[in-house]
Amino acid sequence: MSTRRAIIDIGSNTVRLVVYDGPPRAPVTLHNEKINARLGRDLDKTGAIPEKAFASATGALARYAALLRLMNVDDVQCVATAAARDASNGPQFVGAVRALGLEPRLLSGEEEARASATGVIAAFPGARGIAADLGGGSLELVELAEGKVRPGGVTMPFGTLRLPDLRKGGAAHFAVAIRQGLKKTGWNRPQGQKLYIVGGSWRALALQTMTDMDWPVDDPHGFELDPEAALTFARKYAKGAPAHPDPTISASRVASMPDAAALLAQMIVELKPSRLVFSSWGLREGLLHAALPEAVQAEDPLLAGVAAFAGSDVLTIDGARAIANWCAPACEDRPEDGEMRVAATLLAMTAMRTEPNLRAEEAMTWALRKRWIGLDMHGRGMLAMTVFANSGKTAVPAPFLRLAAQADLDRAIVWGLAVRLCRRLTTGNPAAMTEALLERDAQTLTLTVAEGMRPLYNASVARDLKILAERLGLAAKAQDGAGKPLS
Repeated sequence: MSTRRAIIDIGSNTVRLVVYDGPPRAPVTLHNEKINARLGRDLDKTGAIPEKAFASATGALARYAALLRLMNVDDVQCVATAAARDASNGPQFVGAVRALGLEPRLLSGEEEARASATGVIAAFPGARGIAADLGGGSLELVELAEGKVRPGGVTMPFGTLRLPDLRKGGAAHFAVAIRQGLKKTGWNRPQGQKLYIVGGSWRALALQTMTDMDWPVDDPHGFELDPEAALTFARKYAKGAPAHPDPTISASRVASMPDAAALLAQMIVELKPSRLVFSSWGLREGLLHAALPEAVQAEDPLLAGVAAFAGSDVLTIDGARAIANWCAPACEDRPEDGEMRVAATLLAMTAMRTEPNLRAEEAMTWALRKRWIGLDMHGRGMLAMTVFANSGKTAVPAPFLRLAAQADLDRAIVWGLAVRLCRRLTTGNPAAMTEALLERDAQTLTLTVAEGMRPLYNASVARDLKILAERLGLAAKAQDGAGKPLS
């Protein structure tokens, strides 16, 4: 049976097909394409989907239906949002989609908000704050608490296709329109919460900000800003498209950036968030996540993603956990780390299959550029530093210090050095790890090796033990099972 799942998202601006594969908790995009149908382009003027947009969208959807048959994808969710929901000819459009053999579901504004918020929760387990999703036809807001979507999500007609008309009256008129829109919905959630930002136009804004900041990561997922910095950048871009846009941002996104920036600035003013967090997961991933069994939903997405990337031919999750447990006496973990050290161990071991001259560069690319779900920028820095230290590199690259505090990078260095010691002594073999014991007290880091393991203890392992101990400010001691020193 195919593990592939697909979402067809019929939005007000774009009509998109995404086919996913890989682990259910950390799905991998297998195919992704869209067209800018702009179904909601003239909705405020005519009340209907334009004839050209209607034909363009149904033509693309016919292609998507054919692609899904070719790719043998049976698990398909097809949803339509604001334009199809609000247009006078929306029912005719939905009927035309159904005639293509698809089963479109028209989402209400609240359903759209909840699906998007569920995507945020799937990407950031335990998320607490406000999820804001900007689409072509509408803006959705919903509150999150302890990893759950709270009732009372709202939708407002502030999509990117509608923003140009709203801004024609000037900044003051625009601010009043947004404020009144919020008031009309009855939105009264507490201020000072995290604001999770969803939507392609806002994601492009984040990417441009990262480019202007010379940020060491080029994936906007998990990028964070304090409200003051976010407001500065938003007001800057609201004045006009950037003179030198990031080359990965499409022309259509660049064109919509000033309007999206103006709305974001106003949301910061009105909601007064404590911090802004950009999410690449939203409605589509929320629909996928909601369909999973509860046990799968509870899995750690970072660990699931790294395990799928590594492949079981390198090391399983259980194998990585065994290594992490062996290393634990030397390592400091914190509750907020979750499964990060296990994931870092798995990625560090995976890096060893790469040629030595490429290992550091490739590992840095994996840690800093690949999209890892369930990992923030701070975690990216620690993941990268663990992989570096496992390769024997303990000097902290300057970019890492922009992502994580020195103290946390120091912890990651110890994680990596401990994995290096375990790897070089036992190769990560479960039976071998039971024959070697790592212990720590206030003065000494002690490695005890059973008699059958003595031939594996050599000068390189002794050096690894010494480096790890010195990193911890301890003396290194190696002994056999009887307590006799190893030479």
